[in-house]
Amino acid sequence: MTLVNGDFGVPGSLARVLADIGTERAAQDARWGIQDIADGTDPERAAAAERAKDETAAAFADGTLTWRHILIEEVLEAFAEDDPEALRTELVQVAAVAAKWIQALDRRRPGPEPVVKERFRAIVDVHVLLVRGGEVLLLRRANTGYGDGRWHLPSGHLEAGESAVAAAVRETHEETGVTIAPEDLTFAHVMHRAPDRVGLFFLARNWNGEPCNAEPAKCSEIAWHPLDDLPPDMIAYPASAVHAITTGEPFALHEWNATPATGEAPEHSDVGEPEGLAYKMRISE
Repeated sequence: MTLVNGDFGVPGSLARVLADIGTERAAQDARWGIQDIADGTDPERAAAAERAKDETAAAFADGTLTWRHILIEEVLEAFAEDDPEALRTELVQVAAVAAKWIQALDRRRPGPEPVVKERFRAIVDVHVLLVRGGEVLLLRRANTGYGDGRWHLPSGHLEAGESAVAAAVRETHEETGVTIAPEDLTFAHVMHRAPDRVGLFFLARNWNGEPCNAEPAKCSEIAWHPLDDLPPDMIAYPASAVHAITTGEPFALHEWNATPATGEAPEHSDVGEPEGLAYKMRISE
């Protein structure tokens, strides 16, 4: 079964039930922590499960079946299982019956279901400027499906459970072979690229090893380029970010058609690219 976001707002919405369950689960974790306790099930409870099963069948036969009958049968069958896999199967059935019961209650509500918008989630990527003698190391992409033949910074996406700093260290090592100590990374810039990407840019002047093309299947060459004279065939957004960093811009928008405050397209760019809009930060001394 595929659950679509459009299920929100439909009477008896399964998406709403699952969202409520997720919220309750988080609240329980916050209160009790992640629990690793005994199951407490016992095969000797099988007799009670059989009685509940008979009662459910009888209620179905005479037209008096209720959600209580079904849920009690499933719960007692779970209580009678001591095999972990069988117990898991029974608990899934318990959860399914409980969810269906909640859906039935929701369908009884008058009026339309409240529409809950899905929370926006940005894709976060990291970029590293290896700087030496006024030059920055660039990699020419190849065989990736994005920006092939053009210059880019060492970069990549965060993995699940990975910090931005750890990702920056990992990606730089994977692509150039050098090892950067986390304390040698300096945060330099953040760029919000339309519509769903946030790029974090780090600067490094110290590292171990000599940069090389460590991923020849994805990169055709590497080269040092002056910070103030980037190649014209560099991908636009990292070029904008490098320029912003060299001019002290901590934040920029890229490829947004309108500014959030006015809804109007910017007349010019402060980062050297027509798609970008950078913001200077003034720090009072």
